Amino acid sequence: MSDPRSPQPPVVAPHRGLQGTRVTTRTTCRICGSDRLVLLVDYGDMPLAGGFLTRDELAYQTAFPLRLARCAECTLMQILDVVPPADIFTQYSYVSSTTRTLIDHFAEMGAEIVAAEGAAGRLVVEFGCNDGVLIRPLRAAGARVVGVDPSDVALRASREDGWPLVQAYFDDTAAARVKAAHGPARIVTGNNVFAHVDDLHAIVRGVTALLEDDGVFIFEVQYQGDLLALVQYDTVYHEHTCYHSLTALARLLDTHGLRIVDVKRIPIHAGSIRVTAARANTPRQPAPIVAQMLEAERAWKVDRFGEQVEARRQSLRHLVVDLRRAGRRVVGYGAAGRSTILLNFCGLGPDLVEYVLDMSPLRSGKYVPGVSIPIVPPEPFHANPPNYAIMTAWNYEPEIVRKEQDFLHGGGRFIVPLPDVRIIGAI
Repeated sequence: MSDPRSPQPPVVAPHRGLQGTRVTTRTTCRICGSDRLVLLVDYGDMPLAGGFLTRDELAYQTAFPLRLARCAECTLMQILDVVPPADIFTQYSYVSSTTRTLIDHFAEMGAEIVAAEGAAGRLVVEFGCNDGVLIRPLRAAGARVVGVDPSDVALRASREDGWPLVQAYFDDTAAARVKAAHGPARIVTGNNVFAHVDDLHAIVRGVTALLEDDGVFIFEVQYQGDLLALVQYDTVYHEHTCYHSLTALARLLDTHGLRIVDVKRIPIHAGSIRVTAARANTPRQPAPIVAQMLEAERAWKVDRFGEQVEARRQSLRHLVVDLRRAGRRVVGYGAAGRSTILLNFCGLGPDLVEYVLDMSPLRSGKYVPGVSIPIVPPEPFHANPPNYAIMTAWNYEPEIVRKEQDFLHGGGRFIVPLPDVRIIGAI
């Protein structure tokens, strides 16, 4: 096993797409450096999940290898094929504030962590702050807030709302910039960002450099346990390099002198965890749930994950093909990254799926990459409802069902693809 502080360099794979892009292939684990990476699912060549296309860009589409593996040493689940971040995030179209679920979730989180950690009037740094969906409630709770994010989405939001932004990827260099300008942080937070990073150690080095001596690192990640339990093959894409267990996170944080003192299961993104970590010499004792979850992870079964994925892929495709043969109109509902992978992996193109509805004005008028299905605003869906809508944003099922009662009571049906394919109508 290699030292994770000096990991083996990834192997350069053949050039496969964007001009100048060279995909790299991991041969060692991002956390522990082990070369015992067990392949779980090979997706073949897939487009970038968030790379929604204009009409003019349809002729210049790209695809990259996508393979999901799991480390037999530390249990980190990770993709092997890495696209440079600059090709993914500079023109990133994901906006957190498009769903009520996320807005409410982060409003609650902001107030909760500021109160729990005594951060009113003190510095809170959020990396991966996106459009400020958490920064706003943090400021409302009285914290001094700085965002760190490389995207144009974050730049626009910071200018509109008037909060300071360091437009960069978060690492020890960015942390030094923040600390020099604003001082050490009581809280460093980053939510659904750990999944996006190839060099996890650079992030944690930045956190340890930026924290006050008694500061805490509070972050949320999609939980590997829920990915396995719900067979979430659609959440695997190039933008998500890692899928975390608490076991793997504990290993990563320990390498940099941090330890987990609390963890909370949360339903967001179809199953996540909120982790609180402090310096290893903190007098703060870990909550009992930390040991309980670490023990429970030892019993996870992962050997059948690949065949579970294939069964659900075939089930969804066969259903949609049968519906179209019967003359039924089928659309998609929600143009998130999940939808790109689900539609491409299941072979559902514009001959089977008429369009994908999405609320975000940044995506409306564009096309789902790979399958080239048009993305439309809600109006066509409501004006001329289809017979069936694949809930490609199935992780927001309760919110979507509440919002689309007219569609359901008018005879429309939702196809929910995971954790098992099912059809829901009016109740």
